[in-house]
Amino acid sequence: MAAPASGQPAVKKPAAPTPHPVVLADVKMTVPGPLPLVFEALVTPDKVAAWWALDVRIEPEYGGRYEGTLPEGRVEGTITAIDGPGKLSFMWPIPKEGGSTETSVIYELAPKGPQTFIHLIHRSPFAVPGDWNGIWQRALTSLKAMFEGGSADRM
Repeated sequence: MAAPASGQPAVKKPAAPTPHPVVLADVKMTVPGPLPLVFEALVTPDKVAAWWALDVRIEPEYGGRYEGTLPEGRVEGTITAIDGPGKLSFMWPIPKEGGSTETSVIYELAPKGPQTFIHLIHRSPFAVPGDWNGIWQRALTSLKAMFEGGSADRM
């Protein structure tokens, strides 16, 4: 690196952060239910408890809690976007040694005839160990089973 014209030594700029976070999961599924009911199943505690987690606490508003206990541990998230019935996102801090990694989960929903297409994306600023695609695939399969009238086995 050449020295600036002022004679001062050049200062190396820090590397810019990666503009796109790591995608932990990218799952797409069609659920046999109308868009408003599928969205309701994402934001109503007793419905979320039927397909996803135990001890569910949800405050369906921007900044509200999105919490539940999974086999992998407790999710204690905060809703970052709620634009029903098309979008829901929440921050999910995943514990790690020395703190946590702030990850984001985004549900994007769209009508597909009498059904609902769901696109779930789970992102992180860093790689986080785990089979996140598998975890979310099982979760959405459980949601789908609930709408099909089957048993909704939680993750």
